[in-house]
Amino acid sequence: MLRDKLLFFFLAFTGFAFSQEKKTDTVFVYEEVIVYDTVFIEKPFTKIDKAVFTSETDKKDKLELIQNGKKFEVAIDTLVLVTDKKRIEKQKIQSWFFGGKLHIGIARNSLFKEMNAPNTVGLGLGIWTRKALLNSDFAVGIGFNAFYWMGSFSFDAAQNESVLNGYYFTNNKQPKLFKTIDSKNFQLQLPIQLYYNINKFTPSVGAFASTSTYKSQFIGSSGNLPLTFDEIQDFKAEALQIGYLIELHYSLSKHISVALHFSSGKANNLFFSKRDDKNQFFKTKNAFTENNFLIQLLYTL
Repeated sequence: MLRDKLLFFFLAFTGFAFSQEKKTDTVFVYEEVIVYDTVFIEKPFTKIDKAVFTSETDKKDKLELIQNGKKFEVAIDTLVLVTDKKRIEKQKIQSWFFGGKLHIGIARNSLFKEMNAPNTVGLGLGIWTRKALLNSDFAVGIGFNAFYWMGSFSFDAAQNESVLNGYYFTNNKQPKLFKTIDSKNFQLQLPIQLYYNINKFTPSVGAFASTSTYKSQFIGSSGNLPLTFDEIQDFKAEALQIGYLIELHYSLSKHISVALHFSSGKANNLFFSKRDDKNQFFKTKNAFTENNFLIQLLYTL
């Protein structure tokens, strides 16, 4: 009997003890953190398979891009378009461009070289325009240049021999004896050029026509009887040159460029005319070449 009571007490105590044990609740936390930030793309898209613009109420407009099976979403208000610079530059050169030039350099004339004259130093100004060909890096241009060659050399036939020494007859049969010619001259040039753009460099080749005007003197008759060579007369000597040119431009900025220039022209004769009587003129068969070496500063409008 006592054993039964003890067993009952043990079972009751054990049940009560276990019924008071605290249970631990398992807490499951579900959290999704989505951060939208600037997207940096190391390499530009070379091929976009699909681009879709999405717009929903109360949501930001997005541009969905699919490339190689992967989808990218970019918010429209954070989208920055970086355009193809070369394509824009090609589009720009479709229109006409205008500008100016400043020249400085030296001229080497074979006619004056025979007279032991030094090379002449000159300054020049010019204007130019050009246009692209068929939306490419090639362009064609035309310009107008004016040079003043500041040579101080004056050849005197009374002291030296040259190919110009001797007697000449004007169109009205008036005899003239060559006396002097100056290397100082004024030159006008009309170039036509073909350009090719390579990044900041622009090589160019072309052809040109130019006229040069020199001062000269002849000894002639004043018209007083008896007729003698008693008067020094001023003549203007003109030469028409046809030649080629080569240039290399380097762009310093959008508007400023520098260039190296070489040109070579040939004249087949000299045309002399009396300064105070244009009816007295004659032509000599004195062919010569002239090479110009220039540094140019160019401005593009």
